[in-house]
Amino acid sequence: MRHLRIAAATALALGALAVPATGAPRVPATPAGQVLVVQAGLQDSVRPADARDTRDLDTFARRLAGKVPAAPDALVLTEVLGPGARRLATKLSQATGYRYRVMAAGERTAFLPDGAVRENAVILNTDTMLAEQPGGFHRVQDEDQAYVAAARRDGTLRVPLLAAHPGGDPATAVPQLADRFPRARDQVTVLGGDFRAGRCATPSKDQAAGCAPQAFWSSLTGPGAYSDALFDKGDAHARPLTGYLFARGDVLAAGYDRDLPDVAACKAAFDAGRSGTAPPACRSDYYADAPFSWALLAAGRDVQQAVTPARIALDHCELAVRVADVVVRAVNNTGEPVSLPVTVDAPAPLAATAPAALDVPAGQGGGVVVKVTAPRDTPPGEHRLTVRAGSETTEVPVTVTETCSEPAVYATSFHAGNGPELAVDGDIATFWHSEYQPLTPLPQSITLNLGETRQVSALDYQPRFDGNLNGTILDYHVYVSADGREFTKVASGSWALDARLKTAAFPAVTARYVRLEGTRGHNGQYLSAAEITPR
Repeated sequence: MRHLRIAAATALALGALAVPATGAPRVPATPAGQVLVVQAGLQDSVRPADARDTRDLDTFARRLAGKVPAAPDALVLTEVLGPGARRLATKLSQATGYRYRVMAAGERTAFLPDGAVRENAVILNTDTMLAEQPGGFHRVQDEDQAYVAAARRDGTLRVPLLAAHPGGDPATAVPQLADRFPRARDQVTVLGGDFRAGRCATPSKDQAAGCAPQAFWSSLTGPGAYSDALFDKGDAHARPLTGYLFARGDVLAAGYDRDLPDVAACKAAFDAGRSGTAPPACRSDYYADAPFSWALLAAGRDVQQAVTPARIALDHCELAVRVADVVVRAVNNTGEPVSLPVTVDAPAPLAATAPAALDVPAGQGGGVVVKVTAPRDTPPGEHRLTVRAGSETTEVPVTVTETCSEPAVYATSFHAGNGPELAVDGDIATFWHSEYQPLTPLPQSITLNLGETRQVSALDYQPRFDGNLNGTILDYHVYVSADGREFTKVASGSWALDARLKTAAFPAVTARYVRLEGTRGHNGQYLSAAEITPR
């Protein structure tokens, strides 16, 4: 415990700078061995007028105190300057009754003389936490990341903290961020901040829990052995958030501020430093265009497991089937690989498919996707799914909704950035491309959802129009379906290798879905299409 005695002496030496509490605590403290950490991007650093207008910081302190289950032990913040961070510490002290102190923050401008950016901060609750040494900054991609090696005052937990805001590709920043603090079983390492990127490699309105993740997320939650607290326990899988609370430790609970006022109505006035001119709801509740998040953390266990989301709604259809994902994740903190058998009990009308086991290497994390389905015409109602991973069992409530949303187009595969929606967007400068990293061999297909049954007698195919004919469909089949279950072939043939518009004609038929399948493409085992139009 020598490090705690040294830190205590440091805290006493700096005690004159602590913000005094104002009366008895108004919210409970976290229990021994646990820590509640808050992450927020406050958008209060680039525009001088915005930084001078502190209404948003005051609102943030008030909302935070009223929405978290205990007094925050630490805050990792991005896009805030030194004066703003210090004001926030004062307001948090007033709102909670605990003493908060800025341990690392910039000054009055985010832009340093050498061209780098410093706009991150770490704040500690000095009644519950202390700094083992003075906070500092770690430069990554020309942006200074604030860090503090903290610990609970009662000696039960060490908590290294880093406020992350990489300036470029987060995947290239991860190695420098993830290992700023060495791993240790007696501590919770927190890497929280704005990574300027969503979790899913392909952004969409409907972010499936089982989407293919971006490289930075896979790196942190795989080899890095971090847990994404909001994904595992905060029910945030469907939101395209760029703020994260990654932790090497056990995530006991997590959440985020769910009822921010309308950003479109508030943001312009606050960015201009004229919050007093914003609508009343903005003046009372707005602080940034992204919600703060929090996580209650403890030291890691040998094997930590999470099943997310905690509840699913079968409100998304793919052809004739309602679909949803459940993800089983585990972090293996031992020195040996583990294999957790995975079984799923899905009473009719539900069905589920899952791998037989979740295999996790020593000192890493991993996950598997459980695909849950039901027929499109399943009556509305409530059901339960039982997921067993190793010795742990989780029940997931499942709601079958009255209606289900359905995308306008499907593809058997696609490369990130070249999704099937680009083949129906009316723009021949964009295109769908089947997956080639890793290669998914032919045949591949793309299916258009017309939204209703109607007469169809032809399909127009526009190859790529960017001077590159890779993936141009040469041999094809066309299929149609009225219900998304049974497809009938209506045309087959071959097209010339050029960029001219091509057509497959067939006798008129009533259909809701039209599918173009390619069995041979130019220059490899893949397909592409700028536009596909049934008529």
